[in-house]
Amino acid sequence: MHYRRFGRTELRMPVFSCGGMRYQYKWQDVPLAEVPPENQTNLEATIRRSVELGINHIETARGYGSSERQLGLVLPTFPRDELIVQTKIAPHSDPSQFRREIEESLERLQLEYIDLLGLHGVNTYELLWQSIRPGGCLAVAREMQREGKVRHVGLSTHGSLELILAAIENEANGGFDYINLHWYYIFQRNWPAIEAARARDMGVFIISPADKGGMLYRPSEKLCELCHP
Repeated sequence: MHYRRFGRTELRMPVFSCGGMRYQYKWQDVPLAEVPPENQTNLEATIRRSVELGINHIETARGYGSSERQLGLVLPTFPRDELIVQTKIAPHSDPSQFRREIEESLERLQLEYIDLLGLHGVNTYELLWQSIRPGGCLAVAREMQREGKVRHVGLSTHGSLELILAAIENEANGGFDYINLHWYYIFQRNWPAIEAARARDMGVFIISPADKGGMLYRPSEKLCELCHP
């Protein structure tokens, strides 16, 4: 596995991550008792094989239904310092609710701290303001960082380039340590955002490169021709 320095976090990140959106049981937050044993067995086998291959960045989100709860049954079985665990939680108009949801995610994951906490889906200026305003969700995340419950704070976004640049350029509460965004061979519009993030030594995490980047596990003839050799 190849690894890269993840910006100022100084984390040694694998070039591929094990994303938790697809192998959970349901998009709804169901009790673990409702998860079929075969689904949980598959999830645990996926995680173990990922770590065996050196893909030690396990990424999920509160919004991925049963994912956090299911991961909570397997992640604590690994040496904690061998994993980079990332979860994402949407900004909230009530920062105290945002804090409660971080605490709940820690309980679901059965972990004492989260390596990478992402403010999830910062796709509008309203959500960006809820994140960066005085006393907002980013301030709460920094408080929890000082408490040792969060190591690094970033954001994920499907928003416009202009909004992404505004988020990157924000300096309130120390700004963001990293960003999850779209950029692929077939979608290069966000390159200025990557340059801006790099200039600030932010970690850059590309969302779903193997799937949204052109279904690289089942590429079209056109994509193969464009990429040849």
